[in-house]
Amino acid sequence: MIHIFCALPCEAQPLIQHFKLPDLKEFDLFRIYQSKDKEISLTITGIGKLNMAAAVSYQHACLNTAASDIWLNIGVAGHANIPLGEVRLVNKITDNHDNTTWYPQIIFNSPCKSTHLITLDKPSTDYQDSLYDMESSAFYQIAIRLGSAELIHCLKIISDNTEQDTATVNADKVKKMISAQVQIIEKLIDRLKPLSTEIYSITAEPEHYQHLIEKLHFTQSESLQLSRLLRQWSLRLPDEDVMQLIADNKSGKAVLKTLRDTINNSEFAIHD
Repeated sequence: MIHIFCALPCEAQPLIQHFKLPDLKEFDLFRIYQSKDKEISLTITGIGKLNMAAAVSYQHACLNTAASDIWLNIGVAGHANIPLGEVRLVNKITDNHDNTTWYPQIIFNSPCKSTHLITLDKPSTDYQDSLYDMESSAFYQIAIRLGSAELIHCLKIISDNTEQDTATVNADKVKKMISAQVQIIEKLIDRLKPLSTEIYSITAEPEHYQHLIEKLHFTQSESLQLSRLLRQWSLRLPDEDVMQLIADNKSGKAVLKTLRDTINNSEFAIHD
């Protein structure tokens, strides 16, 4: 799944329309939208770090997110001299309150330039050579606990600078700025999808795992071993029927031994 978080309705509206996201009426603490195929969600968080942190946690609880999901904070930000309307991917986030810093993992070909960002507690026109916003540090701090670093990113469109400060920003301008960068947003999502698929293959529950856990007794440690061995089996012996092999095993320990012995005795080679 792809989860988008916008602080303001005017930031969210162009994306809601573009991705055709109906409002989920059953959730009322924050406004959450989701595509009919449940592949894309968008949450309007409200301004500030506390609202963002609460919204990310709430959305996670409501939609049951996974480690392989894509998390995006999309919105406007200020900068000293980047022209209005330009877009930047954030490569460093610093919380101005306590100077805590995070480094988003950009391990793909970014569809736009990247730069660093400072999250403030209140609006400011004291522009420097950095993006300014009021939510990104909270977004990243919570999302990194729920997802994978490679899939968590902030994308910002420049709404104000030293020549045109926050007094010139209004909802209509923000909508137009976001709309003008929808293609960049789509490109970012497209470049994150292969990473998401790869992480899913690593973190997803292996085939037959749940059936075996319900059928036989495994301690917590043995459950972890079972998950690891079933993944190894799918890699090294993809054409062999694992359930037929362990059909006569009467305990979790016996299953683990059978799997381990068979895997260790198998030939393994990587071919072009």
